[in-house]
Amino acid sequence: MRYTGTPHDISYAATLDFFESRGRQASAEAPQTATMYQDHGLAARRDACERDTVLPLLAPRPEDRVLDIGCGYGRWGEVLAERVGAYVGVDFSAELLRLAQARRLPRASFQRLAAQDIAPGTLEQPGPYDLFICSGLLIYLNDADVTKLARAIVTLAAPAARVYLREPMAVTGSRLTLDRFPSAELQRDYSAIYRTPEQCHALFGAPLREAGFACAVERSLYPPELCNRQETEQQIQFWERRA
Repeated sequence: MRYTGTPHDISYAATLDFFESRGRQASAEAPQTATMYQDHGLAARRDACERDTVLPLLAPRPEDRVLDIGCGYGRWGEVLAERVGAYVGVDFSAELLRLAQARRLPRASFQRLAAQDIAPGTLEQPGPYDLFICSGLLIYLNDADVTKLARAIVTLAAPAARVYLREPMAVTGSRLTLDRFPSAELQRDYSAIYRTPEQCHALFGAPLREAGFACAVERSLYPPELCNRQETEQQIQFWERRA
């Protein structure tokens, strides 16, 4: 079903089933096929664009401890693990984590854990963390858990910390929810919540602001030639708190 405007919760069980299936179909040689839904050429160009745009913002340091929430097959781990002191990736999909662990990234560890269950006592490597990655994650969380996750990040953050959020957001002025929507492109049902930037600020940003974080960067991620959706657009927010 398709819902416009009115908040509607999606099923986490259905979302998990979707990603477990995608992970089983992907290979260690081409893990990006598990989480990138565009054709291979466009996916590669978008991947390169995000890395070139975002890595200078992240400014990874040898002493940084990084928590990648919804890490998937370890895409950001490939970029960051050799640049930081510790990289921890968490995801709720065992199949995606299988792909991540097969990459044998240095100074990287992975844990199966749903984003909504993250708390100081649930992580095998406790905080504090200096850098948090949330890349394409919030669309799979219901509203209450988006706020719950932001509050968990606050409790795990070092005094000086950064949060990178990359999210497909609704650009029509109204949120769009797909609940087990039949997708011809993906060849199976798909669930996701596309919020407006203002809604992301209210649900995710408010707990960060209350804890002293400020949104230093907010912008579209891709140039027009890399955008292929009419109702949604990949946008980024970069939050930071100085000691």
